[in-house]
Amino acid sequence: MATRLDLIRRILLENKGLKLLSLLMATLSWLMIRDAISLEVVIPDIRLQIRAREGMAILNQSASSVDVTVRGSQEDIQRLDPHRIQAIVELNDSGSAMSTDIEINPGMVHGVRGARAVAVQPTRIHVALDRQDEKRVPVRVRTTGVPLFGTVESATPDPATVLLKGPAARLRTTECVYTQPVDVDGRVESFLHRMALQAPGDNWVATMEPNEVQVKVTFVSQAGGKEWKAVPVKAVVDPGQGVTIDIEPATVDVVVTGRSNELALVDTAQLRVFADCTGLSAPGTHTVPVRVHAGTAGARANPDTVRVTLSAK
Repeated sequence: MATRLDLIRRILLENKGLKLLSLLMATLSWLMIRDAISLEVVIPDIRLQIRAREGMAILNQSASSVDVTVRGSQEDIQRLDPHRIQAIVELNDSGSAMSTDIEINPGMVHGVRGARAVAVQPTRIHVALDRQDEKRVPVRVRTTGVPLFGTVESATPDPATVLLKGPAARLRTTECVYTQPVDVDGRVESFLHRMALQAPGDNWVATMEPNEVQVKVTFVSQAGGKEWKAVPVKAVVDPGQGVTIDIEPATVDVVVTGRSNELALVDTAQLRVFADCTGLSAPGTHTVPVRVHAGTAGARANPDTVRVTLSAK
């Protein structure tokens, strides 16, 4: 055992200067290689979060985001998610000042795991403080786009109100908060969707409880109607039937109902009105229903039956 320890000791202690120099050169080489293969990338519009001391809120700040320069390998840079990066400034030691300038430095940047923040712009911003207060306000829903059918009848948030916390001066003039726009483009039926709330103002910080709501969007159809007078009625018979057919009355009035976009597609050339004589073969007079085809829209004939007289040719 002693012999083994002596051997290890000799390996570690012999030529200590040379070993130390080798380690130093290896470390320097590694750092130089890392710098040589590192990339620097500017990530714009990184969220700037300023945390005021208890009982106070940010009334105004000269910038709500910063541009961050990060350094790292190409792989490190590619792994970065800008949405997870933010700059955080603590104002706990600001004393009783209600207005102050603060320095922003790379050490305040969080979420750049694997890479390193090396610069921030701007480096200095102005912040104004106010007493924190709270207020319950209604939620309003905004929609964007156009439904495929009908119109938006209502867009109802649940809950209908939220608790808003922020600077007292801002809350006094804030009457409501809005959801992020709800996209209804191309929709065909009512739906539910959970939506985040928008900040009630620029360059000041508000806390909303809850910070998202469920929105129920209800559509209403725009129903209408079009009428055609004296549309000829044609007979539909079984193939190969050798009879003469007289229809009384020979024309009917047609009313087509449906959504406005459906009605716009219906014209006289597309309208088909016929008496269904299939299954009839015996000479004589029969009462048969009138069928109307008008594409996707609904349609009815007046009268809705006609008298059909069959006679041998």
